[in-house]
Amino acid sequence: MGTWDTGPFDNDPAAEAVAKLADGTFRMDQFRFECGRGPLGTDEAESVIALAAVLNGHIPAEDAAGALDFPFSVDDRRWIRRHAAKVTSPGGSELYELWAEAGELDEWLEATRKYAS
Repeated sequence: MGTWDTGPFDNDPAAEAVAKLADGTFRMDQFRFECGRGPLGTDEAESVIALAAVLNGHIPAEDAAGALDFPFSVDDRRWIRRHAAKVTSPGGSELYELWAEAGELDEWLEATRKYAS
């Protein structure tokens, strides 16, 4: 069973994305392709929140050096910020719906928006 909590790195997909940033194996072009054009799936949404947190200087200590040095393009940064805003909006992701169904949407939004805005 995976981890799932309100923090931007408190789930497996986010932790994996940040670890790949840190070791240089993350592929933004591939990630953007996997996200498609519709509402984001849960795993993708969790990863987008983690990427937005990294862009805003929040990073787990064990991954700090490599992740903060990842060469995001200007377009990548815009894409991440735009999708982070979608994730935290009704209908923008499966993740939003899961938190709503769990009855913890307000707690999740409060925790998420401070990292992803």
